[in-house]
Amino acid sequence: MLHFIKLELRKNHMKNYIQASMIASFVLLVFIYFAAFAARVEQEIGFQQYPNIYLLTSIVWMIFFSIVTSWMYCRVVVNTLKEHEAYSPSLKASLLPRMVWMLCFSTIATLCSIIPSFVVFSVTETFFPIVQDALTADVMFNVIKTYLVFTCCINGIGMIAMRVGLMKKSTFMTIMTAIVLCAVLGNACIAVDGNDQMNVILSGVMVAAVLIVMLELWASITRLQAR
Repeated sequence: MLHFIKLELRKNHMKNYIQASMIASFVLLVFIYFAAFAARVEQEIGFQQYPNIYLLTSIVWMIFFSIVTSWMYCRVVVNTLKEHEAYSPSLKASLLPRMVWMLCFSTIATLCSIIPSFVVFSVTETFFPIVQDALTADVMFNVIKTYLVFTCCINGIGMIAMRVGLMKKSTFMTIMTAIVLCAVLGNACIAVDGNDQMNVILSGVMVAAVLIVMLELWASITRLQAR
């Protein structure tokens, strides 16, 4: 298993993904402090509340990782297709494990990039508050739920954008599709923020999108090999 992980990291340049996650974690930490200081200086009431600051940071996080994840999904599939002939029986056997691996890998990487920023900011706010609001356990629990919903959205956007890019045979289309989907789902996430029922539905739709894309890609390969 460890050998497989090392091999995949090397083949699909996932070290770049890890580096991007580490850089994003630092940038998000800077951004969240910037948002808090700016709101205090400008007396922006809407962003002098922890839920709004965390939500804004989460949207920025989702946009960045949706684009990067869609690109990485596309790279994994393209590299697998290059390694195996289209009619080779080993193609399907190799593709599905790699997509599942990338799905798990991206989920862990995205969460590991946002959680340190959340923890550091929350701890410093406990002792040296910038925001004139109460950082309660309910607020922190709601933020964690938001992160889980956004993680589902990132993987859903990544899968859909990857499939569109493969159909159009264009990396540019992959990235543009991810950006458009981010705009749509970003507004949807803002609209349903705090509504647990709608968040569950949104997460379910994104999980279903991931499964549908994987099954559709599998079926496409099956039809190609059956010709």
